[in-house]
Amino acid sequence: MTIAPATRVAMVWTPRGIVNRGVTPLRAEPDDAAELVDEAQYGEEMTRLAERGDWTYVQGPDLYFGWMRTAHFTEYRTPQVVVVGVPLAHAHAAATSDSEIVDELPAGARLVMRERDGAWWRIGGHPALHVRVHDTVEVATLPQRFPAAADLLATAESFLGAPYLWGGTSVRGIDCSGLTQQVYRLNGVGLDRDADQQALGGRPVDRARPGDLFFFGTERVTHTAIATGERTFIHAPESGKIVQRGELSEPSRLRAIRRYLP
Repeated sequence: MTIAPATRVAMVWTPRGIVNRGVTPLRAEPDDAAELVDEAQYGEEMTRLAERGDWTYVQGPDLYFGWMRTAHFTEYRTPQVVVVGVPLAHAHAAATSDSEIVDELPAGARLVMRERDGAWWRIGGHPALHVRVHDTVEVATLPQRFPAAADLLATAESFLGAPYLWGGTSVRGIDCSGLTQQVYRLNGVGLDRDADQQALGGRPVDRARPGDLFFFGTERVTHTAIATGERTFIHAPESGKIVQRGELSEPSRLRAIRRYLP
């Protein structure tokens, strides 16, 4: 693998909150007359991805996207959470650099049952693990805003060089849909696990812009990539290769382009 373990991974913390009405509509557009695409119920946790006038673009636990009245959304305060901020954080047996490395924690992993021990976090468990504070980031210090295309591309670039692994979801090994899922997850957006499932989310577009997903296949969707431009992308191609940049060369295999941000 050609990724430096200490490289910081770009990510943002999107606003989160709960629905404060019994049942509130989620619309295809920020308009009361727009198509009803879903409904959210009181107490449901929602991620806030954009704002337009009196409307908020949200994603709920069922991964649906839609516009709801901002007045029906109550935002949380930023939690006191610490997450891994590098591609892989080494977890040591003791709070010393020369102690045994017993595990590796992927980017975005939350440190639970933690206590500070100088330059290390001690993570509760049997046995306890120790992670360098330098390899982590406090959520409160992350950019607190809606994700943008540039955020998705910066995160995707953090995975360049990771080896392909069927079913993989980290820089130790990752497949095509694992890559797109993790890039969006680290920017607060949930996607389904498999490429053919992801191809049903968001909305179709005719021309790609950065951050959209390309979907490929002959008879069905079998591959996905994150667009860096109208014809260029980053993807995890196949076994024996690494996450790399690519360009559309077989337009006939392109089955769909989907957009998830408003």
